[in-house]
Amino acid sequence: MNKINKNEKNQIVDEQRIDNWLFRSRLIKSRAKAQKIILDGYVKINKIRISKPSVKIKIGDIITLTKLDSVFILSVENFAKNRLNAKEAMKLYKEIKIM
Repeated sequence: MNKINKNEKNQIVDEQRIDNWLFRSRLIKSRAKAQKIILDGYVKINKIRISKPSVKIKIGDIITLTKLDSVFILSVENFAKNRLNAKEAMKLYKEIKIM
Protein backbone atom coordinates (compact mmCIF):
# COMPACT_ATOMS: atom_id res chain seq x y z
CA MET A 1 0.00 0.00 0.00
CA ASN A 2 1.07 3.59 0.59
CA LYS A 3 3.75 4.56 3.07
CA ILE A 4 2.03 6.61 5.75
CA ASN A 5 3.60 8.47 8.63
CA LYS A 6 1.24 7.31 11.41
CA ASN A 7 2.68 9.71 14.00
CA GLU A 8 0.95 12.67 12.41
CA LYS A 9 -2.76 13.36 12.69
CA ASN A 10 -3.40 13.94 8.97
CA GLN A 11 -1.40 10.90 7.78
CA ILE A 12 0.94 12.30 5.14
CA VAL A 13 1.41 10.05 2.11
CA ASP A 14 4.93 10.30 0.67
CA GLU A 15 4.64 7.80 -2.20
CA GLN A 16 1.84 6.14 -4.13
CA ARG A 17 1.26 3.55 -6.84
CA ILE A 18 1.16 5.10 -10.31
CA ASP A 19 -2.17 3.44 -11.21
CA ASN A 20 -3.82 4.81 -8.05
CA TRP A 21 -2.42 8.28 -8.64
CA LEU A 22 -3.61 8.40 -12.27
CA PHE A 23 -7.10 7.37 -11.15
CA ARG A 24 -7.30 9.65 -8.10
CA SER A 25 -6.03 12.65 -10.06
CA ARG A 26 -8.83 12.08 -12.61
CA LEU A 27 -6.42 11.75 -15.52
CA ILE A 28 -7.83 8.25 -16.18
CA LYS A 29 -11.47 7.26 -15.59
CA SER A 30 -10.85 3.98 -13.74
CA ARG A 31 -8.03 2.19 -12.01
CA ALA A 32 -8.44 -0.76 -14.39
CA LYS A 33 -7.95 1.56 -17.38
CA ALA A 34 -4.92 3.10 -15.69
CA GLN A 35 -3.44 -0.37 -15.24
CA LYS A 36 -4.12 -1.21 -18.90
CA ILE A 37 -2.42 1.90 -20.31
CA ILE A 38 0.58 1.25 -18.06
CA LEU A 39 0.81 -2.38 -19.21
CA ASP A 40 0.47 -1.21 -22.84
CA GLY A 41 3.48 1.12 -22.37
CA TYR A 42 1.81 4.54 -22.58
CA VAL A 43 3.23 5.86 -19.28
CA LYS A 44 6.76 7.00 -18.41
CA ILE A 45 8.14 8.09 -15.05
CA ASN A 46 11.17 10.36 -15.28
CA LYS A 47 11.61 9.40 -18.98
CA ILE A 48 11.63 5.66 -18.21
CA ARG A 49 8.81 3.58 -19.68
CA ILE A 50 7.15 1.49 -16.99
CA SER A 51 5.29 -1.78 -17.43
CA LYS A 52 4.00 -2.45 -13.91
CA PRO A 53 1.03 -0.61 -12.34
CA SER A 54 2.57 -1.15 -8.89
CA VAL A 55 5.53 1.19 -9.50
CA LYS A 56 5.70 3.86 -6.77
CA ILE A 57 5.94 7.55 -7.58
CA LYS A 58 7.14 10.39 -5.36
CA ILE A 59 6.48 14.12 -5.27
CA GLY A 60 8.55 15.80 -7.98
CA ASP A 61 8.48 12.84 -10.40
CA ILE A 62 7.77 13.69 -14.04
CA ILE A 63 4.98 11.63 -15.61
CA THR A 64 4.65 11.38 -19.39
CA LEU A 65 1.25 10.10 -20.43
CA THR A 66 0.37 9.29 -24.03
CA LYS A 67 -3.38 9.31 -24.76
CA LEU A 68 -4.54 8.80 -28.36
CA ASP A 69 -2.81 11.59 -30.30
CA SER A 70 -1.87 13.68 -27.23
CA VAL A 71 1.15 13.62 -24.96
CA PHE A 72 0.83 15.04 -21.43
CA ILE A 73 3.91 15.83 -19.36
CA LEU A 74 3.07 16.38 -15.70
CA SER A 75 4.90 16.95 -12.45
CA VAL A 76 3.61 15.12 -9.36
CA GLU A 77 2.73 17.78 -6.77
CA ASN A 78 0.73 15.84 -4.17
CA PHE A 79 -1.11 12.59 -3.35
CA ALA A 80 -4.66 11.76 -2.30
CA LYS A 81 -6.08 8.99 -0.13
CA ASN A 82 -9.16 8.70 -2.35
CA ARG A 83 -10.59 10.02 -5.63
CA LEU A 84 -11.11 13.78 -5.53
CA ASN A 85 -13.47 16.15 -7.30
CA ALA A 86 -12.08 17.74 -10.48
CA LYS A 87 -11.07 21.03 -8.85
CA GLU A 88 -9.17 19.33 -6.01
CA ALA A 89 -7.65 16.71 -8.33
CA MET A 90 -5.94 19.42 -10.38
CA LYS A 91 -3.84 20.25 -7.29
CA LEU A 92 -2.19 16.81 -7.47
CA TYR A 93 -0.19 17.70 -10.57
CA LYS A 94 1.28 20.58 -12.52
CA GLU A 95 1.05 20.52 -16.29
CA ILE A 96 4.47 21.00 -17.83
CA LYS A 97 3.55 20.45 -21.45
CA ILE A 98 0.65 19.16 -23.52
CA MET A 99 1.35 18.24 -27.13
